[in-house]
Amino acid sequence: MEFPALIAEALRTKRQFGIGLMRQLRQLIALRWSGHRLDAWCYYFYQVFLDRYPMEEKRRFIGWRGELSLDQRMNTGPDRAVANDKLLFNQRMREIGAPVPDILALYMNASRDVSNAVSLTTPTAIENYLAETEDLPMFVKPLRGAHGWNAAAIRRRDENEGTLELASGERRTIADFVAELQRDTRHAYLFQELLETHPAIAEKCGDRLTSIRAVVLTDTSEPELLSVVWRVPTGTNMTDNFDVGTTGNLCSAVDLDTGEIGSVFQGVGWRNLRRDDHPDTGETLAGFTLPDWPRVRDLCLGCARHLPGLRLQHWDIALTDRGPVLLELNVQGGLRTHQIVAEGPGRLARLAELRD
Repeated sequence: MEFPALIAEALRTKRQFGIGLMRQLRQLIALRWSGHRLDAWCYYFYQVFLDRYPMEEKRRFIGWRGELSLDQRMNTGPDRAVANDKLLFNQRMREIGAPVPDILALYMNASRDVSNAVSLTTPTAIENYLAETEDLPMFVKPLRGAHGWNAAAIRRRDENEGTLELASGERRTIADFVAELQRDTRHAYLFQELLETHPAIAEKCGDRLTSIRAVVLTDTSEPELLSVVWRVPTGTNMTDNFDVGTTGNLCSAVDLDTGEIGSVFQGVGWRNLRRDDHPDTGETLAGFTLPDWPRVRDLCLGCARHLPGLRLQHWDIALTDRGPVLLELNVQGGLRTHQIVAEGPGRLARLAELRD
């Protein structure tokens, strides 16, 4: 956090909550050098200064430095490559019989073998593929990436105009779409089947896919589900990534035993809004029970056993019309979102007890 922004937040906190500047400074210093090394941005983002959090609980909040430290200590060895490479993850999960999306094509500068998938090595090859393929609709995403950046859902192609219709309703020429993919030349791209949302969720949220992000700890004899959030797209967003509230999407707490939705949030930091409904459909989300919840839990915990080298795992699981489908595995999974919906460290406080 830059110094002018830090001063502005400190003054706002004093004005709105009556917490003096010296008191804030003492807490900031204490939290920066203890626990998960919380920084000033997270201190104000989570409203850690609130009196409802005793100092011991304040120390259990996990900021970005703390999450990075947890990852570096807990996720080492060859299993890490599975989380960092979406293609390798897809192949590994297929090997153990877990449900994953079908890969239709792969774009890379160099050829890489993918069973039953089209290999694309040049931008011209992508244009020709999108102009001729019968595999639409499809979802396109970077082979390595996060936050839903440069991902797109293609619904259909207009043969006469040479355009693609995206899930957002936007129309793009094939040439423009491919040019956008080329803006970051480091990226390779996966072209995979477009999953359809579960009918019960479509009634609540519309026809775009939603997913859960599940935090699993494998430090115990059996994998342990620590925290789950449900992520829901809004507006014209093609992915459900929350990205600390900047996307306008929704995130909500999920009961680990029943799959029931708790508090729903939209927005950034202390400006986030607690709400019960979906802004596009007007349907009530709080109290809704996610479909296939026992299957979701079993899938997540069962697959976690196959990656023992990752002691702290972050799973993305889509809730589809054919049941839960694995999307990704991450080694750093945005613990901020889990603390937003829990309005505190919640069950993630367990992580403060872990040792190397």
